[in-house]
Amino acid sequence: MPNSFLVVDDSKLHHQMYRLIFSRGNLAGSTVYHATDGRGGYSMLAAHPELSLVLLDLNMPEMNGLELLIRRQAERLHLHIPIVLVTTEGSAADEARGRAAGAWDYLRKPFQPSDVERLVARVLGGSQAASA
Repeated sequence: MPNSFLVVDDSKLHHQMYRLIFSRGNLAGSTVYHATDGRGGYSMLAAHPELSLVLLDLNMPEMNGLELLIRRQAERLHLHIPIVLVTTEGSAADEARGRAAGAWDYLRKPFQPSDVERLVARVLGGSQAASA
């Protein structure tokens, strides 16, 4: 089964970058869903229990990434799906709050496409990411 990803970010530029990343190499053929704010992201997460990974921006309108994580934990929604916070926020306290709310990892902005590719391989395990 091909991998499927959810990108939740209010930046059009980041959505374009993710489209490129998930259309090439080992990730080609992946399904990628997009949301531009936390509310839309939560709805997409609820609708897609098959997701392989969620890349979640921290600072967004209509529900930020931390609020989405907290709601997901409270409602026990698809807890098997790893969520990675993608953010410019880099303090240890920010990271601790995100992890306490259920974030699997952090990806710091700005990032390179290769950073996302390595993250996906690490989260999904090398063999699953390679078979996508």
